[in-house]
Amino acid sequence: MEVEILDQRDNPLLYRKEVKFVVRHEDSGTPQKSEVLRKLAAILDVDKEVVLIDRMESEFGKRETKGYAKIYKSMEHLEDIEPEHMVERHKKVLEELESESEESEESESEESEEEE
Repeated sequence: MEVEILDQRDNPLLYRKEVKFVVRHEDSGTPQKSEVLRKLAAILDVDKEVVLIDRMESEFGKRETKGYAKIYKSMEHLEDIEPEHMVERHKKVLEELESESEESEESESEESEEEE
């Protein structure tokens, strides 16, 4: 999975950056929002908590997904500006990320125990 930033705008009135991106996924189906959020946060060098993926759209037969994300200066700004349903959706994606990282940590600890 490869993420490319197409356009990035600064919106100082709403304390955020607005990013248009494309995800190329040759080997698999449409990626999960949590995966894309992790990649975007790494590319933009920001905390995952302040990256809100507004939408992701795939076209039939294409191996790419176009999306739009908002990167806030803080979680407080995100919660103040975004509608409640978007904040709830964002929190679910963050929970998915946490559970994925916990699962990977558990599998790593099991592997290290087996080596001993």
